[in-house]
Amino acid sequence: MASEPTLFRPALLHCLRAGYTRKDLLADIFAGLLVGVVALPLSMGLAIASGATPEQGLYVAIIGGLLISIFGGSRVQVGGPAGAFVGLCAAAAAGPGIGLFGLSIATFLAGGMILLMGLMRLGKAITFIPVPVVIGFTTGIAITIASTQLAPMLGLTAGSQEHVTERIRVVWENRHAASWLPLAACAATMAIILGLRQWKPLLPGAIISVTVVTVISVALGLEGTGPDHLATIGAIPSSPPLPHLPGMYDGQGWSFGAWWARLSDPAMEWEKIMTLAGTIALLGSIESLLSAVVADGMCGDRHDSNTELIGQGIANLVVPFFGVLPATGVIARTSTNIRAGARSPVAGIVHALVVLLILVALAPLVKHIPDACLAGVLLVVCWYMAELRHWPHILRAGRSDAFLLPLAAGLTVFAGLPIAVFTGVVLAMFFFVRRMSEATQIERRSADSGEESERAPELPPGVEVYDVRGPFFFGAATLIRDIDSQMGRAPRALILRLRNVPFIDATAAFSLRELNASCRKRGAQFLLSDCHTRPLADLERHGLLAEVGEDHVFGSYEGALAHAAALGGGAT
Repeated sequence: MASEPTLFRPALLHCLRAGYTRKDLLADIFAGLLVGVVALPLSMGLAIASGATPEQGLYVAIIGGLLISIFGGSRVQVGGPAGAFVGLCAAAAAGPGIGLFGLSIATFLAGGMILLMGLMRLGKAITFIPVPVVIGFTTGIAITIASTQLAPMLGLTAGSQEHVTERIRVVWENRHAASWLPLAACAATMAIILGLRQWKPLLPGAIISVTVVTVISVALGLEGTGPDHLATIGAIPSSPPLPHLPGMYDGQGWSFGAWWARLSDPAMEWEKIMTLAGTIALLGSIESLLSAVVADGMCGDRHDSNTELIGQGIANLVVPFFGVLPATGVIARTSTNIRAGARSPVAGIVHALVVLLILVALAPLVKHIPDACLAGVLLVVCWYMAELRHWPHILRAGRSDAFLLPLAAGLTVFAGLPIAVFTGVVLAMFFFVRRMSEATQIERRSADSGEESERAPELPPGVEVYDVRGPFFFGAATLIRDIDSQMGRAPRALILRLRNVPFIDATAAFSLRELNASCRKRGAQFLLSDCHTRPLADLERHGLLAEVGEDHVFGSYEGALAHAAALGGGAT
């Protein structure tokens, strides 16, 4: 008997044991350096858009990225703060009853949920969400992130709004205060990134564009507030991230009492925090595993989905003790890592160390980066994240997919990600059941129908045959009732052929039981033919084998016909 595969198999250990060479190490160091430089502006920008501080994003990139690379199940996955969480985190940080403290608690709880999903081997199940739903809510997330960057792009101080419509309304009401200088800085940043992506894709366009625009801003004395100046992100701590319980700082020092007071505050809305934790866990799992699947296609590898979830869970259990934002595998940084030639998770570890080194050594320079620059970086991320290139193909794929795609996108933007995912998955299941039920067909053959082919055995008089094609499940169970209504008044026997039936579920079995009872009332024998392997096991599991009678269940159609012919004239 084959042993069950190991549940936890970190890709790092596998790569090191498989013969890790000096050439592999050099390739990983180069890739890690590049991804670390790319991650710097992205991490800060995503943190600011999420309602946190820039250093919080860097802490997540360092700690989360390090742990995901050490414990994850993908060779080339790179972790850190993700754009998928921006809408959730921004709403939580700005909303009552949660705040940044509640967000850190939700992140910790989400880490436990993700770890549990990995231990329960649910890695494959998470990827069963249909592509139109995934692309739809990815586009919706991109729109949500882009809406948070409208104010810094125009030099406005709009505050924190929970919904996209509120952000657009506030920007529109304050449009008279918009400035051309932040808009120009944002546009220049985007132009440099897009230009370098076309010219030299391996160059870190984000950091180059931010550096160029920041240097110009400092040289021309454009830093400051007002219509003729560029607002900057401000000073960030240059010390490495140190572990502490969220909310322990009381303004004068670290205090366990301050942390406990926050935790037991009646204003904390734990129901919202638990809902947020579940959403983060679901979204983080989906984002990470989709990123790993994309990475597999790019590098020809296969990740371990359960180990990846365990690694993500461990990372999110630890990250809240350094920052407040959740961490997950990120497609943009992972794809950059692959294109740079990464061979193993060592590249992800190097990426985290590079971000740490930049934080410690260059923090005094980072404070000069204009807000509009980071807005430009995030807007480019949103453009590629929206996956608009897939929309035409999905919209042409069929009515159900064409309906699910814009619905998922719209619900993500206007109703929130949890509602979008739940509604999308439920509707996708409904459409799937409908398609499967349409694929199941039952054809009738009789002695006087003239439908037999030359090779088909001749049907004895009084024998009716129905051929079932397709999955025999609850969506097609009503077809059995149609047989009962179509059956002749006094047939000698009714044969149901199951040669093209892959399985029989409980609802279909109940319908077969009703049909068997109806045949007995009519004095007809109910025979099942072409019963092999799975359908036969299903019949036995549902108790039908004993109820119909083993002598009325045949492996071949010819055997059932011979039995029906031997019944003689008249009904039995």
